[in-house]
Amino acid sequence: MKNKIGEVLELFSPAFNQEKTILFNDLVNRIGQAYPHYRAQVIQNELNGIIVDDNNIEDQKYKSALNILIDLVQQGWQLEVHNGQLFLKMSAQDSVDKGYIRFRLSSERKAQFQDESVMRFVEKMETTKQYNNQQISIRNLIGSSEALIEKIQNEDEPIVRPYIQLISHQKDVYTGYWLSDIWRYFRYTWAIPYKTMPGRNLFYLVRDAAQPFHPIIGIFALGNSVLNLTVRDDEIGWTVEAISKQLLRKKDVSHSAQIVSGTNGKTVGAKVERFLETDDEYEKRIREYSSKTISILMGNIESAIKDLYVRDLDYHRGTKYPKPEKVEELIALSNQLRDLAIDNKKTTGRVNFEQEAQEILFKKKRAAELARLLEAKIIFNKYRANDTSEWLKKLMASEEGRKAVNVALVANRKTKIGSNMMEIIVCGSIPPYNQLLGGKLVSILACSPQVVRDYTDKYADQVSEIASRMKGEKVVRDSRLAFLGTTSLYSVGSSQYNRIKVPMGNDFVLTYKEMGITEGYGTVYFSKTTTSSLMRVLELQDGGRRINNIFGEGTSPRFRLISRGLSTLGIKSNAFLQHYTPRIVYSMELAKNTNDFLCGGADKLEYPYDITNSKEVEMATQAMADFWYERWLKSRLKSVDIVERLANFDVNSVLVSMTR
Repeated sequence: MKNKIGEVLELFSPAFNQEKTILFNDLVNRIGQAYPHYRAQVIQNELNGIIVDDNNIEDQKYKSALNILIDLVQQGWQLEVHNGQLFLKMSAQDSVDKGYIRFRLSSERKAQFQDESVMRFVEKMETTKQYNNQQISIRNLIGSSEALIEKIQNEDEPIVRPYIQLISHQKDVYTGYWLSDIWRYFRYTWAIPYKTMPGRNLFYLVRDAAQPFHPIIGIFALGNSVLNLTVRDDEIGWTVEAISKQLLRKKDVSHSAQIVSGTNGKTVGAKVERFLETDDEYEKRIREYSSKTISILMGNIESAIKDLYVRDLDYHRGTKYPKPEKVEELIALSNQLRDLAIDNKKTTGRVNFEQEAQEILFKKKRAAELARLLEAKIIFNKYRANDTSEWLKKLMASEEGRKAVNVALVANRKTKIGSNMMEIIVCGSIPPYNQLLGGKLVSILACSPQVVRDYTDKYADQVSEIASRMKGEKVVRDSRLAFLGTTSLYSVGSSQYNRIKVPMGNDFVLTYKEMGITEGYGTVYFSKTTTSSLMRVLELQDGGRRINNIFGEGTSPRFRLISRGLSTLGIKSNAFLQHYTPRIVYSMELAKNTNDFLCGGADKLEYPYDITNSKEVEMATQAMADFWYERWLKSRLKSVDIVERLANFDVNSVLVSMTR
């Protein structure tokens, strides 16, 4: 709920049994009596003093609630007590401040360095070792500011010679470190805590060949795209709202001020609308658009049904007119199986996809998915018309029709997100290269032809684990990368993605397009202690584990665990999982026809280079680095006293042991 302007006030009232409710109410009273700065300590003292039976769900719920409160306070929520009830207050005004955001992330970032294995790793990387008759440590991979100054002052040689290096199971030839260890070490310097990411991913170093040991200019990584992101999906055309906009006649809207006669110069706002299409142009476009869209939507549904194993669901894929009774039967089956899907195990040994498709977990998913698809097919049949523009408009005019259209859109979106799209999940420069706008370079190279080719090569033959279990046979998804997305950490101030436009020839420009602002939801602020505590609550409640981090259970297991855990405690999950830190959402279309391809309107991607030609890929990637050098680095040398900034650089400011 909103309190004053710029503030959010949320009630924190967990659901306990009578005994724990009395304890919690007593704690709330003590919190209310304490000075604001000591309220968190009151909670910590309570947590330290309780005795918890690992098999008692009420003990575990009380412990979890206290852990959650501590995490929320560390995130920046303030504790207030009104009329005997506990409220948490978040100032939205603070949420756009960079220092405040770093503070909110700092507790979990520091917590990772309490892990003994992490500290052993950091110590190993920072301790000097012998390699190729030289004394080597991670310091050798931090750029020399003295060398950069020397090159800046000597205009006869390039200041940096950047290149990207895909992380593979190999050792670095210059230092002897595993490439993955180098990437991991520098990732620990980030403000956001380091967490491993399941699914498809690529990790890269950006290095400087102009210095010995080829130090690290920056790092980046690609990971799975999020399934739902409204501003992105609207832009691509994956939403019902996007279709609605296409059905409108195109027009230009302008606003002006007009003087009102007889009012001594007073003005009123006036809106002027001007159609950009004639009646004939509009009707022609709608006919073509509707014909193409209906064909795509129907095709999406049929393709999705073909991708399901249905032998044990008593359904024939060729059924043109499914019955509502069949939908109800499938929904009932899915609900019945859901209660049995507990303690799911990871597959060991050789995989039999047909056999696994019939396991409880995947049979439940298949029944639910087939029910959705058949229900959508029934509705499409209900509104069928010979004129596709009339057909589409009738669908869009009813609630059930829009729901069916959304099912068809999601059927396509799921396949594209899992194979043709990636998210830039890590992207940034390592000092001292940040002074040279190294972040811009890393952002540019993350979209390079080399990355597109690496992705295609790595996943060209990879079996889709979930799709194969849903179909009951091996499925290999398309591996052509069409789209990259990312979000900024901050919503204000300069961003390394801003104003990046890289000409690629053939009238194509790679552009980081700002799609909008999202506050989003996430779990980065919740500690491992809290996560483990909530997991135990859910285990005791369900009689086993429903979330086991295995294929098929669903995306974002950590998010689902914390969300479900909060709800189980009677805590408003959407309020406390929301970031309250607005972020800018960016997109990068890697081909000329990216959106048409992602919507199902094109089968081939029109890259501005030949992805199959290694030499052309290499040259186009180098051209992007050269563009950065001319456009950004040279401008940087003229805009600030770069030599002074580099002279003040201290290598210790990068070392993890010195900054944790």
